[in-house]
Amino acid sequence: MTATRQEMACQICLAPLNTLGSPPTYVHPIQLTTDGHEPVPVPVSQLDTVHRTCDFCGDPFPTWTLLGGDVAAIAIGTTGGLVQNFGHAWAACATCQTYIDDGRNDKVIDRAAQTLGLGNHPEARERIQQLHLAFLNTRVPGRTLITTTAWPATAITARELPKVRDRLARFYRGSDHLPLALADTDARQQIAAGLDRSRLFWIDSDFTDLAEYAAQKLPDVTISRDLMPSTDGLLVWSRPVTRRQITAASWTTTSDGWHLVNYRTIGGGLDGRPLQRLREHVGWLAPMSAVQVHEQHLLPGDHSAAALLATWLLVAQQAAEVTTAEIDRVLRRSYARTNRPAPEVRVVRIRASRGSTSPSTRSAPGDPERSQTSRFWVSGHWRNQPYGPGRALRRPVYINPFLRGPDDVPIKLSTTVRMLGSRKPKPETS
Repeated sequence: MTATRQEMACQICLAPLNTLGSPPTYVHPIQLTTDGHEPVPVPVSQLDTVHRTCDFCGDPFPTWTLLGGDVAAIAIGTTGGLVQNFGHAWAACATCQTYIDDGRNDKVIDRAAQTLGLGNHPEARERIQQLHLAFLNTRVPGRTLITTTAWPATAITARELPKVRDRLARFYRGSDHLPLALADTDARQQIAAGLDRSRLFWIDSDFTDLAEYAAQKLPDVTISRDLMPSTDGLLVWSRPVTRRQITAASWTTTSDGWHLVNYRTIGGGLDGRPLQRLREHVGWLAPMSAVQVHEQHLLPGDHSAAALLATWLLVAQQAAEVTTAEIDRVLRRSYARTNRPAPEVRVVRIRASRGSTSPSTRSAPGDPERSQTSRFWVSGHWRNQPYGPGRALRRPVYINPFLRGPDDVPIKLSTTVRMLGSRKPKPETS
């Protein structure tokens, strides 16, 4: 079940864990089918993704945590009794939440009975109704967005980015709660203000491939102001990146550093009123993780912000070609009515090659490489490059794959090569 404090999940299967006894023993839920592994409990707050379900109907994409009565069911048999504690915090999917908001608890119960195949069993439906109403009739006002649900990816185009940004800023300013990492009201207001003034970046598919590959090999990076392409920003990749499946990231300047936030898309697979409500109340992006960093803060290469850092570094070393996307006329008029300047979205793609950029593809007479009988591909990698006053500072620079060896010898054919293109992006459609 969903809980609000120190909820634990299994690190192997990412399923929320139940507890037995005191001190608690963590066990997989009875209804969960596993491969037989023992639970490896970790705090849910440490995970980007948790495989939970709606506690009302079993939907695999729960959206909100609701608080209500502490519900327990007691089963009595010939060998004794069994107490099942359903807890005081329940997860609700977007559809069940819509019914609850509309005051249609009967629809929630019907949906649960249908999912469980109990439509023709009135007694079973009555037991479900008793459990649900025991919670809903004592429900506490408010709700918390579940940010660990692994929604199907939703494509966001460059033209949609201003609308996505505005809806996200409005959510931060709203009354719906967020998990602990972003629960602080001041932080939410700072991020919302940063989104209002942010530059918008949309990363095309080729540059997304490059950034993801480079992020896998990223060394430790020291955060500095000149590393970022703008003071505040929202960046969206053309598809989810890294094993964390991050779709977007934002950075917000504060008095003592920056808020870095990763996002996943939300609402994939929904339609009708539940999708409309979710877009109105939340938007297209849900925060996955947040961290506050300071000038000269050292972040490890495997940090959750690695994809963002790699993208910044690639843009900073002029590996990017930046153009401006055409914005929808209706959106421009909407901004004009509120006296806001027309939004500008920067499309980032790989800069077209101007000849060889490899450190050394030619060999002079007497060079040791002249003795090689074949050329071979050197994989892309990061190299620390001096910069700043007296070139005393170091910044990682990404070296693209290149051929090493004399030009007049054959290429070793056993090497696998991944080439990244620089094709122009296709025209956007609304």
